Amino acid sequence: MSSRLFLGRALGLMLLIALLPACTGYRDTYRDTHRDENDAFRRSETELEASRERSAVKCATPADCAQAWSRARLFVQTHSPTPIANSTDDTIETRMPHEFGIAYFWAVRQTAEDGTTTIRLKGMCRGMYSTDNGPGWTYARCAGQLLQAQLEFVRDVGGVR
Repeated sequence: MSSRLFLGRALGLMLLIALLPACTGYRDTYRDTHRDENDAFRRSETELEASRERSAVKCATPADCAQAWSRARLFVQTHSPTPIANSTDDTIETRMPHEFGIAYFWAVRQTAEDGTTTIRLKGMCRGMYSTDNGPGWTYARCAGQLLQAQLEFVRDVGGVR
């Protein structure tokens, strides 16, 4: 009986030693995959920020700015799944939808000291970011929706200069 026990322990130890490199390799693969995902997330965030800046609409005259702001309101209203909840001279906001992964939008208007006004579209999805500000489970889908909306925004609202 003791020789069986010894043999069993020896086989168990050999199995453990054989599997150890596999576990270490998995950890390294997991770490590399996680690093690749973080790099992709940072690139996507950079692309989203650049797209937000490119889609900013600038106007100089009060008439042009009033027309652009009116178009921004219509854009936010037609592209958000929820109605406008708050609208001022500087902000047009909708409510967050109940669904995850559906983009909702708001617009902000800022006037610089030189009198130039900039109108920007902002957007978000529920589930887009995790609690540690990393990518959430709907990030990729949401980022695509936001990029598309920013292209449409500059086309639809930016026609007035």
